[in-house]
Amino acid sequence: MSEALQGNAQVPDKEKRIDFYLGILGRLKERSTLREVLEREVFLEFIKYNNSRINEFPLLDKQQSGIITLLCHRSLDLPAHEFIKKTLSEFILMLGRYSKLKGGKDKDVLEGIRSRIINAETLLIKTVQGVVYATCLISDNFEEVTLRHFGEPALKKYNALLEQFELDREFWSSLIEQFITEEVASSLQEIITEEKYSISRDKSYLILRFPFDAVTGRFTSEIPAIDKTRIQAAFEKVGADEESSKTLSMTYKTLTDGGSFIRSEGMSNDNIERISRLVCIDPATTKFREDYENAMSQLREASFDDGTGEKEAELARQLQFTQDQISACAIGASLTLDIVVRDFLLGLKNYSNRDEKVVSVFLRQFGVDALDKLFFYLTESKFNALIKSKMRGEESKLLLRVLKRRRASIKDIKGLSELGMTRIRRARLWSKDSGGGEWLIFKHNTVKELVAEMRLLALEKELAAAILKLFEKGDFKIDYLVFISLQAVAKATKDIRGKLNELLMRFGIGEQTDEQLARKLKSGA
Repeated sequence: MSEALQGNAQVPDKEKRIDFYLGILGRLKERSTLREVLEREVFLEFIKYNNSRINEFPLLDKQQSGIITLLCHRSLDLPAHEFIKKTLSEFILMLGRYSKLKGGKDKDVLEGIRSRIINAETLLIKTVQGVVYATCLISDNFEEVTLRHFGEPALKKYNALLEQFELDREFWSSLIEQFITEEVASSLQEIITEEKYSISRDKSYLILRFPFDAVTGRFTSEIPAIDKTRIQAAFEKVGADEESSKTLSMTYKTLTDGGSFIRSEGMSNDNIERISRLVCIDPATTKFREDYENAMSQLREASFDDGTGEKEAELARQLQFTQDQISACAIGASLTLDIVVRDFLLGLKNYSNRDEKVVSVFLRQFGVDALDKLFFYLTESKFNALIKSKMRGEESKLLLRVLKRRRASIKDIKGLSELGMTRIRRARLWSKDSGGGEWLIFKHNTVKELVAEMRLLALEKELAAAILKLFEKGDFKIDYLVFISLQAVAKATKDIRGKLNELLMRFGIGEQTDEQLARKLKSGA
């Protein structure tokens, strides 16, 4: 998980920093470097030089290089990168002027240029800071998801990926392969080996049933105690008290009111709210709230004094620069989310339009619960794809259907007895799960159907609300049903028994004798 590089790292004074930047710029100009390359190289050296000033800057070489690559190469095509380009151009332009006037007599002009250099430097650092916050939090949250489901052994595997790859398409491809694709393939093998599947017959179809619970049942049943990293803890504290909530509200307003912040295409206000929360980790947001409150207090006290207009203008300039820092940090976070979504989809390789929408929604929420939902969605998607791959070439005889039914745990349903749940009412709302276990299946498929039934039962308001909450919780019993058309098999060959065995063997089910098949048909009925 992420660690801070800096502690009490001493920051070089302004003159030393400017001298360093001038040295970099001078060497690049001596080589007659193209403008675009010059900007990129200056920014690259800038990030390396200032990493001790950036909270949570990663220790791992691959993650450090990943942040630099993201800012200097991979984000160049995104609209929000225009802010970086503009700020970097200002930074380089002012350095050029400073080098020409340094040592001259006009100290006021030189001081004005120096201030513009430092301001541009601050905005660039805040942009890098936004990238670091976003990459660290996403990485830490994904790590927590893997720990939830695979326990401590997952930590070693996850850290190996962080050491081996930048947070790019190769990283996401490897993560998906190791924690989802391989697990799904192994679970299907286990379903067959341990005969967790069932075979039944419905008219002219033989039906293979693969329970998805057998896949998710391999995950750790109890969530282990997981210590939050500093950045996770800081993110969770945002909005937790009155002052923090006020800071969040002001940050959100700063970003939605326009200013320097650049919206990505399709970015919603909910997305901006999440980015605002992330940016509120940074001390600049608290400083903005405090400066704003102090400014308002000063203006109220000086409302009848001469020179109030000048004072108001100066306070506004100071507040605007703090707002620009907030926007810079938000742009860094926004860029990161755009690139993570893009790289994740590239790592996924084959994906549908629906996959693209789901992945984008969950990644842009980037919380542990959202990423956990993404993990289950992809596990389900990969299992679906695996079953379909076994059917390839025999689609005329095989048909896949996914049976998805809402359910509630028996434990939760028993807890409703205090609110007036009875055995008769329970029988009207739920049916037994054929797979046994600790669940009951909702008899109704939609909220509308459930609400109509509860009205007929005249349920107490509190009980109805609790049942509706269980329904909307989103627990599902999922079964993958492969329909083998006996009619299609009979049309294709006279050796029906041989063809059936051939089709079953596609899923890893060995050749079945009449007795074995009869037994499975009986148990699966």
